[in-house]
Amino acid sequence: MNDNPISWTAQISHISCLVTCGRPMTDPNVGYITQALGHLSATDLLHGHMPYWNYFEGLGTPLLGEMQAASLFPLTLLFLLPAGLLWFHISLEIIAGLATYFLVRRFSLSPMLATTAAVLFALNGTFAWIGNAVLNPIAFLPLLLLGIEMVLDSAKSSRRAWFLVALALSLSLYSGFPEIAYLDGLFALGWTAVRMFSLERSQRWFATRSLGIGGAIGLLASLPVIVPFYDYMKVAHLGGHSSVDATAHLPLQALPMLFHPYAYGTLFSNLNVANFWGNIGGYFTISVTALALLGLFGSRWRSLRMYLGGWILLGTMAIFDVLHTRSLWNLLPFVKATAFMRYINPSAEIAMIILAVMGISDLLSEPRSVKRFKITSVVAFALLVWCALEARALNQGVVIGHSARLIFILLDVLPFLAVGSLLLLSWFTSKRYATLLICGVLVIESLAMFFVPTAESPTRVDVDMAPIHFLQQHQGEQRFFDMGVLTPNWGSQFGLNQLNQVEMPFPKTFATYILSSLYPGLDPVHHFTIQGGLAAGVPAQEKELVAHFANYQNASVKYLLYRNYVNLPGGKTSPIIISPALVALGVKEVFRDELTTIYELPNPRPFYSTKSSTCQIMSSAPSTATVICPSATTLLRTELSMAGWHAKVNGKEVPITTVDGVYQQISLPEGVSHVEYNFTPPHQRYALLVGLAALLYLAGAWGFEVKRRKDSPVPSTE
Repeated sequence: MNDNPISWTAQISHISCLVTCGRPMTDPNVGYITQALGHLSATDLLHGHMPYWNYFEGLGTPLLGEMQAASLFPLTLLFLLPAGLLWFHISLEIIAGLATYFLVRRFSLSPMLATTAAVLFALNGTFAWIGNAVLNPIAFLPLLLLGIEMVLDSAKSSRRAWFLVALALSLSLYSGFPEIAYLDGLFALGWTAVRMFSLERSQRWFATRSLGIGGAIGLLASLPVIVPFYDYMKVAHLGGHSSVDATAHLPLQALPMLFHPYAYGTLFSNLNVANFWGNIGGYFTISVTALALLGLFGSRWRSLRMYLGGWILLGTMAIFDVLHTRSLWNLLPFVKATAFMRYINPSAEIAMIILAVMGISDLLSEPRSVKRFKITSVVAFALLVWCALEARALNQGVVIGHSARLIFILLDVLPFLAVGSLLLLSWFTSKRYATLLICGVLVIESLAMFFVPTAESPTRVDVDMAPIHFLQQHQGEQRFFDMGVLTPNWGSQFGLNQLNQVEMPFPKTFATYILSSLYPGLDPVHHFTIQGGLAAGVPAQEKELVAHFANYQNASVKYLLYRNYVNLPGGKTSPIIISPALVALGVKEVFRDELTTIYELPNPRPFYSTKSSTCQIMSSAPSTATVICPSATTLLRTELSMAGWHAKVNGKEVPITTVDGVYQQISLPEGVSHVEYNFTPPHQRYALLVGLAALLYLAGAWGFEVKRRKDSPVPSTE
């Protein structure tokens, strides 16, 4: 399989599939942001540049401050490799699995149970479905919980063990998705409060102080990403996030997907539930649910089990706003501003998995758990039957191709086979091999559910590189505008300046300029791209191009990219023909191949321009230029003006003024001027100093603790 998201987030490739081409991930931002901007960040770092600014998107936009690109996250460097996105995701899954293994081992559970928990969380429902930066912090949730457990254990010997807490917290923030990091942090905070009661009163102060130090160092070490994000938020358009519906929730009809993941077919295969897929954050699997129910009733770690069960119950109720539970969650700080129904799942998933392995452990140590296992297996089977019956109404009328029919039947049957196997094994729990078989059922079902989206990926993706190469050779520092071929922000992947932009957060000044001068009435404005499909979206965009033609040319748009045809139902196609009104304005064809046609605008404004036509401008990069003018003048640069930009003329800093609300302009003296531009997020120098100091303190304190333990005398065993 080929996981390159360009195959389904852009229209510039030919693909081949095994049985059917489906949607391998629910969130297209895996292409627009994770892949494209991750690759750009890694390339900047490889060339020794801090990834502060993205020249290739819109009129330019912050890169590090955007956060989702995870620009300073160490694993982002994997995007330099072929299939970098695949290795990136595999690395996250390995970290999640290993951390879960060692976390479960802290509870003295067997290596087999710890391995089972590790596999289940490495193959969790959020990893299986979503794909974009939402995944990144999830890997560090079990690492944070492991660090908390180490601190609690060290309180009994007065040893410092806060280092892993600081590292996990810092990595979860560097990984680029603060909403997940925050909700996971709330889960960890509740975990800490519950586990504190396992300590003697005299030890709780030491543990609290250690956790406070670890949390503080972790936050301070993360300032190089927190500060640019905060500064950008002050000047950013946040779309729906600026006024999040604090009661938003999924309908109860989506509930079956949590326990029977493909009750409505594979990702987006059933158009009746298309909205569900965009708002659901993962699943549990029915076999894990059955064992988690069992795990609720064990006697060991009673308070922790109740906490885990309560988190799952209240979190799930809030996803569907049962009894207005979402309002209860909104009492916690900042929860109102999160897409709670989508982002609570990872913490609920690890809670479910830990309960499940505790339930398996109970089968070996508590005789009463055998009877409970039979009951919970029956309850899980009944829940699965309800899921299947509930899904029938929305599955009515869905047409499935003959080749895929058997696969869909298998997906319907597989959860029943899993819970049926558990029900059968509940009669043989006294056998030596029963525990191994129960673990095998959990792992096999999780692996099968995880594999389904991957199996719908193309087996081959052939990107049409000809139009990309044409732009790389002829575009220079000017821009292209996409009409449904190379969607945003794929220009960043290939080093091409693209006026279109899909982003969250989005520069507020650019959003205002779009609505006033490029596309009035565009909604949502942060999706500055073809909307509503090619058949309807291209004519609508052409109308705006004609009406605001001069403004597009003033934004240095030199080329338009058109798809040659639009796909119609039944495998038919319809040609896309450029508007005669654009041809009348002087737009002409300069490139054509099987998929794409490129048109050139007649008079695009250069990236650098002066008021005087007698000036000579030489530039080989968007940040430097040499200008020769017979008299003093001004230099206009069609890059987004924003706090953090600095300009130097012949080594001396000069002020930057803003033109038309978006562009940068500086004054130039007579003669030769060597101009340099540089963007550094406001306050970033201080953030780097504090962050570096925190990291040095972390490393030094850890080294000192290791030395102290080596120098400590070994207790006598006599």
